Amino acid sequence: MRELKDHIRLRMTAVRAGCNGLRSRLQHVPLVFKLQGLAILSALVVALAIVNVGVHQGYRVIAFAIPAAEQTKVPWDLEVAAFGAKVSQAFGVRRSTATEFAGWILEASERQNMEPELIASLVLTESSFRKTVRSSVGAVGPAQIRPDYWGGFCGSSDLSDPAENIYCGAQVLSHLQERCGNVNCALEAYNVGIHSNRDKAARRYVAKVDHHRDQLRNFTL
Repeated sequence: MRELKDHIRLRMTAVRAGCNGLRSRLQHVPLVFKLQGLAILSALVVALAIVNVGVHQGYRVIAFAIPAAEQTKVPWDLEVAAFGAKVSQAFGVRRSTATEFAGWILEASERQNMEPELIASLVLTESSFRKTVRSSVGAVGPAQIRPDYWGGFCGSSDLSDPAENIYCGAQVLSHLQERCGNVNCALEAYNVGIHSNRDKAARRYVAKVDHHRDQLRNFTL
């Protein structure tokens, strides 16, 4: 403590000496700069005086920790490439196709706050990542959407566009999940309808999507 007091006294003496030297120089300096210089010197003297008083009164000087840097988000193109590579290897899909679909799937998952692995598994189950497939009942595209039934709900005028098709599929699944209360019920309704009694077919569909989702979740590059 004694050494700290002596150090502060020396610094105060040096500041006063500097002030005296500056006063003589300030005689030839314009008034505006004089005022600025005096303001800075005054702030420095006050700061040192506060430290000196704190030491005499027995206060501790505490150093504040520097906040840790925030984690930076992975660039979008790298996120798409990484997810595309995972889909490609886990599902055996061509790399270029998987990467193209990865961007649409990740975008849909962010829009609906849904797991991208779930949407990718639904697309695999419905269409095997084919863009132009059409079912016997008129469902189209990667997520197999029926334009006559869900086109107005999604607000999409072109469900033949694979990106819009996947966005709509995720929107429909999210809507069904809100109505049902859980993902499995939503998947059953997505496959056979909300009021259908085709329970066995619905359970097989859910089991298939779950298998693909676990496969993708557990796959490591």
